[in-house]
Amino acid sequence: MWRNIIKISLRNLKKHKSLTVINVLGMAVGLAACLLIGLFIFDELAYDQNIKDGDRIYRVALETSESGWAGSPGPLAEGLKNDFAEVESSTRIMKFPELDQMLLKRESNGEITQFYETKGYYVDSTFLDVIDYELVSGVPSTALKAPNSVVLSASLAKKFFGEADPLNQPITIGLPFGDFDYTITGVFEDKNRQSHIDANFFLSMENNDIGNAVKRMTSWAANNIFYTYVKLKPNTESTVFEAKLPGFFDKHGAADLKAMGVEKSLFLQPIKDIYLHSNVEYELGTTGNITTLYVFGSVAGFILLIACINFMNLATARSEKRSKEVGIRKLLGANKSGLVRQFLGESMLISLLGLIIAFLLASLLMPYFNQLTGKELDLYQDTYPLIAIFLLAIAAGLLAGTYPAFFLSAFTPSSVLKGKFRGKLSGFSLRQVLVVFQFAISACLILMVFVIKNQLSFVQSQDLGFSKDQQLIIPLQSEEAAGKYEILKAGLLQNTNVNSVTIATTYPGIESIESMMYYADGQPKDRLVNITNAYVGDDYLETLGFTLLEGRSFTQDYTSEYPMMILNEAAVKALGYQVADVVGKKANFDWRGKLNSLEIVGVVKDFNFQSLHKEIQPYAFIKGNNGGYLIANFSGTNTNDVLANAESVWQKSDLSEPFVYSFLDQDFQRNYEKEERIGNIIIAFAMLAIFIACLGLYGLTAFMTEQRTKEIGIRKTMGASNWRIVTLLSRDFGKTVLLAILLSVPLSLYLSNAWLENFAFKIELKWWYFVLTGLVALMIAMITVSFQSIRTALMNPVESLKSE
Repeated sequence: MWRNIIKISLRNLKKHKSLTVINVLGMAVGLAACLLIGLFIFDELAYDQNIKDGDRIYRVALETSESGWAGSPGPLAEGLKNDFAEVESSTRIMKFPELDQMLLKRESNGEITQFYETKGYYVDSTFLDVIDYELVSGVPSTALKAPNSVVLSASLAKKFFGEADPLNQPITIGLPFGDFDYTITGVFEDKNRQSHIDANFFLSMENNDIGNAVKRMTSWAANNIFYTYVKLKPNTESTVFEAKLPGFFDKHGAADLKAMGVEKSLFLQPIKDIYLHSNVEYELGTTGNITTLYVFGSVAGFILLIACINFMNLATARSEKRSKEVGIRKLLGANKSGLVRQFLGESMLISLLGLIIAFLLASLLMPYFNQLTGKELDLYQDTYPLIAIFLLAIAAGLLAGTYPAFFLSAFTPSSVLKGKFRGKLSGFSLRQVLVVFQFAISACLILMVFVIKNQLSFVQSQDLGFSKDQQLIIPLQSEEAAGKYEILKAGLLQNTNVNSVTIATTYPGIESIESMMYYADGQPKDRLVNITNAYVGDDYLETLGFTLLEGRSFTQDYTSEYPMMILNEAAVKALGYQVADVVGKKANFDWRGKLNSLEIVGVVKDFNFQSLHKEIQPYAFIKGNNGGYLIANFSGTNTNDVLANAESVWQKSDLSEPFVYSFLDQDFQRNYEKEERIGNIIIAFAMLAIFIACLGLYGLTAFMTEQRTKEIGIRKTMGASNWRIVTLLSRDFGKTVLLAILLSVPLSLYLSNAWLENFAFKIELKWWYFVLTGLVALMIAMITVSFQSIRTALMNPVESLKSE
């Protein structure tokens, strides 16, 4: 039976080649899109899912009146272990403030190998007890127990040692306040490791560089630069444990919180949920978003659904031709179930042929898709996506073929053979509904493309309150480099293209987490304002182009008996001062029971220090040459000359570490990398959806015009112009598409607002956006329809009427 079904199906597919090509190509593109997006979704869902005892591991985060914080106070981990029998073990990770990269170096046979490396974290000795890492060298239970021990990733170990065993080898960590010797006690496998803790190396927190400072961080209200994790004992109910946290936090932190005048609470985050479901500030690294996966999955589903709709439309469009086949086969004894199997077999065959081509398309597109997503996906890396796409192809074939199968098999042979089929129900109403659905989705996607492009253009052109162009950034992340700042500055300023040079602990575009709770003169000590700090050198405002509203900038010729600070407008208002008369007043904070005051010497216009995702926050520039980053503003178009001169100055300064640089505008743009990638993926697949919809519309137009060939011949014989014929054939489709555009507006509005919610500063959705989107969708549809209509209108009427 199945052999006969396949044979007849192949014969029908071969007979109607153009129809087959349209259906198979549409299904292939739809399945290829689903396969690629499916690989992306499977990869995102895999983060932190294979951690040993992952169901018992939680991050303890903070909830404030403003937002949630991933960070937590220093003594929290030990307090949880001591106070709760439910806690099997606890640990901390610390990301050193304003230090996004460290200098790693080793000496071998008189040669020094050194690199700046990112994603290095300080951890407690219990870290590997809580979070399982597969060590290819070393013993997990002891790897971080010894002071000044370091565990490297396999990739980093290979970079330094090649194929040699790095275990127990010395390595030096260069920090702004000195060089410190560590011993490699372990190497962990990082290939295919998917975790929100995206680390290159772990340093033991028990050390001789920051170890003593960490031990002094005993406040339960401040120093929230630690990420606290707990592993609960088996059979512990996390909700019951979480309910005990308020009392625990009140017991230990009430005094510190009251002294600071702030309110905070603790809550648990399952480690398996952090990457996709966490929505807190100051994450350890880049995270995903479950909403993004829903959006991608929906787009993939819509693309495949549009391909299925094409099959339904084209199958019912040629139902009159196939009705005679059905009538004859029924007279010869075929029953309805046999015909249903036949038509379903055809749709399944088209779907499976599409699947084969989909794999070829996905293989060809995989390098470009990886570049688009920033991942290293492999089409055959996992069997689950392959099984899923095969089942999806089967489901798509059944979905696409079910209605045509039951519609075509329902014809009665007596009516068909008497010619009474013409004018009866032929699926026309359903085809209109399906075309409306197709182009409603297409119009939504066109608007999303328009909104995404405009928003990304907006964030790139928005006035940020400073100049991000032509700013050279050179990290001074070691004590040696920071000590040579004045020499480097003098050397760089000898280049006529360099306008000014400054130094700072941070700069716009990178995360700044160092802050202090301040209060104004005359205000109670519990009226505190959280202000983010950056320590900067002379000429910082001039170099970065901040607008000074009141007071003065930092220069060498001005000194004060108090440490000096410059605030933005938001900080001035939060403290309760007025911008016009704030200069000379103080911002105060208590540190270990002692009053500290800083003199406000200037006010700058509000600026976006990080990105347009966030509202403008209170910010303070404090004068201090604490190292971090050298920033040089240059002019002219010869960037290579400036770089060559900067490298020459670096080498002449007798610095042993490598010359590394970046540009501020590029660093700032990285804040939008995730949105750009998501936007580009949506744009690419929106184009595919529109292509498939147009492909189906073209095929449908071809069949509809074929049915009206003799009518067109008669009209032309009676004097109808070609333009009149084209208008006649396009009018019905134009009305249908116009209805689709109108129905798409609510969904388009919802999706656009959902996308823009990620930004504090965003474009406004104006009425002409929707009008323009509708015109584009209508134009695409009309071009598709008109191509076939014009071809039909230009036919010689003699050819279409000669059979009569």
